[in-house]
Amino acid sequence: MKAYLQRFNPANGLIWYYAVQVQRDLLGRWQVVREWGRSGSPGTLRQTPFDSHALAAENMAELLEQLIDRGYQVVMREGSSPALAAYLEGEAESDFNP
Repeated sequence: MKAYLQRFNPANGLIWYYAVQVQRDLLGRWQVVREWGRSGSPGTLRQTPFDSHALAAENMAELLEQLIDRGYQVVMREGSSPALAAYLEGEAESDFNP
């Protein structure tokens, strides 16, 4: 799951971006990775670990709602299906091919 949002300030012409995604780290733990900043400059990167994909996805959804309330617009969003989420958690049948 990932999303890319932008906010444009017409007063000074600056564009701010916010990228959010749910992914696994090298040890198999789930995390929400956030990067934000002004377009054209290096951004700030934060990673927040979670015990499950469901918790990470819930956190990402809440974060997106907060960003939209602050004036960001969703430019790109990719989601995962419930079947894929179950497969990633190890709860699905082994015949699922993502």
